[in-house]
Amino acid sequence: MPDTEFPGQCPLQRPDPHSLDALLPSLDGTMTDGTQLKKTLGGAQFFSIGFGGIVGVGWIVLMGAWYQQAGPIGTVIAFLLGGVLMALVGLAYAEMATMIPVAGGEAAYAFEVFGTPAAFVVGWVLVLYLIAVIPYVSIAAGWLLDVLFPGLAGPVLYHWRGSPIYAVSLAISMLWTFWLGASNYRGVKSAAKLQDWLTYGKIAISVVFFGAGLIGGKLANLQPLFQSKQGSVWGGILSVLVVTPWFFGGFNNVPQVLEEKAAGFRLSRVGGLMVLAIIVAALYYSLAAFSIGMVLPWQQMADQDLATAAAFRRGFHSDLLARTVLLAGLFGIVTVGNAATLGATRVLFALSRARLISPVFDHVHPRFGSPARAVLFVALLGAVGNLLGRNGILPIVNMGSACLAIAYLVTCLGLLRLRQRDPNRPRPYRLPAGILVASLGALGSLFLLVSSLRQQFFDAKGGFPIEWAVLLVWAALGALLWATGGKNRGLITEAERRRIILGGDHPARS
Repeated sequence: MPDTEFPGQCPLQRPDPHSLDALLPSLDGTMTDGTQLKKTLGGAQFFSIGFGGIVGVGWIVLMGAWYQQAGPIGTVIAFLLGGVLMALVGLAYAEMATMIPVAGGEAAYAFEVFGTPAAFVVGWVLVLYLIAVIPYVSIAAGWLLDVLFPGLAGPVLYHWRGSPIYAVSLAISMLWTFWLGASNYRGVKSAAKLQDWLTYGKIAISVVFFGAGLIGGKLANLQPLFQSKQGSVWGGILSVLVVTPWFFGGFNNVPQVLEEKAAGFRLSRVGGLMVLAIIVAALYYSLAAFSIGMVLPWQQMADQDLATAAAFRRGFHSDLLARTVLLAGLFGIVTVGNAATLGATRVLFALSRARLISPVFDHVHPRFGSPARAVLFVALLGAVGNLLGRNGILPIVNMGSACLAIAYLVTCLGLLRLRQRDPNRPRPYRLPAGILVASLGALGSLFLLVSSLRQQFFDAKGGFPIEWAVLLVWAALGALLWATGGKNRGLITEAERRRIILGGDHPARS
């Protein structure tokens, strides 16, 4: 792999790959050869990673459940409110990400503001969320293909939580997972091209069936507009609102790949692209909930398998429209899974490079410039998650929503602290009314975190939520890794760790 440098800087002499210097960014901010990711991404790729990482297949798989919880207009309101909250958080991300444009995203922000232990905790939470996305989309892929081609699922292998796991569906999920891994193994340029084509293709296809619903549907089919939950309309809206962090999660994959920004692309543009991705996604979800609800009286489809496709099949007596919906879902599966794989591997790479976890994941492929071992690890854990089957989707969503709310909260609090501690620090994207916006984002994130955990408790109906069990197991594993990882952390000083995480061009903490 060739020596690399930032524009206008002198080339660096290649270090001994076995020395500590091979692990560190140079003093001028350039990562040395052993841990340098390729820099190829531009504006179209940042938007497609953001929006494509947000909108996947949830609106097809779970629309019926959302209608049952909140009704069609309640679902619209929940996603518009979620979009406003996420836009506030996204603005905070825009300033933080462009100020600290390195792999690791939120873990790097936590390190800069709150120190090494916080960086490990946030990074560990992010890894859980991002890896959880992989089985979410892979299971959905097998499900959609079984609907597209009835009988494809094959014989039942076993049951989990009362749901059958079918042999062919499981095989499809596994193949999908490893295909995502193979695409990312070949480098960010390959993954980004795939993301572009499928994201913009998904938008074009969606125009067809959204238009069909709005033009050919009936407003009367939306009645009743709201569905009560826990005794009130707002209870129903809240039950959908608390999972919106998961369904808007994806824009925060953009910070994970900022280190791979193409030379000459202005960082200030990235912040606007992240917020734009959130706004477009909020409109997409809201339009989906409204137009799909017009196709057929929603009570007739809410309990159907893949309610969105069922609505078009029954409402318009059109198998073609139903298949078009599922095709958009398949595109979304790839874009979300691809973006999550990019994010998960970069977080693992950053934690490993900083010696917060084992150094095994800091290896960069000499030809493809990808964090190859991290890609293999993410694909393997994602494959294990596929064993949960369709009834694993909702717990994955609920758990991921809580993880994302933690990451959002830390980022907003980090921006508040940096604004107070270092107000004159250069900021390529400076957030207007930054203190107010970050404060609102932090409060909204805390509200979503508490509400998500509360909703999981209610949904367990007196039992212990499976989401809590997974979170506790992951936390215990993280605590064990931290307790036994002192030797790895001790290989470098805190000053050296700072160079690794943030680069040499960042000022020392004040």
